[in-house]
Amino acid sequence: MMSETRSDTLAQINTRIGKRIRTARKTRGMSQTQLGDALGVSFQQIGKYESGLNTISVPTFLTLCRVLRVRPATILEEYVAGQTSQTSAHA
Repeated sequence: MMSETRSDTLAQINTRIGKRIRTARKTRGMSQTQLGDALGVSFQQIGKYESGLNTISVPTFLTLCRVLRVRPATILEEYVAGQTSQTSAHA
């Protein structure tokens, strides 16, 4: 039962992040093919990220943010809002 709930949560997170990725890509006027080429993945893979079917890896996500010139926190906003950096807190 627990894994089903966890999977549902992951699917919801992937979908929300995917929508923000799509918005950022369209704002930059890029096609899925152009973004895929910049990331070294297919346009189909970009579509899977944007629809929430696949989870994007952290390195790919960071590269995507650099290519789209968007801060990672902008895409992850609802998940990081109000949180402080652990690194800053311990420095």
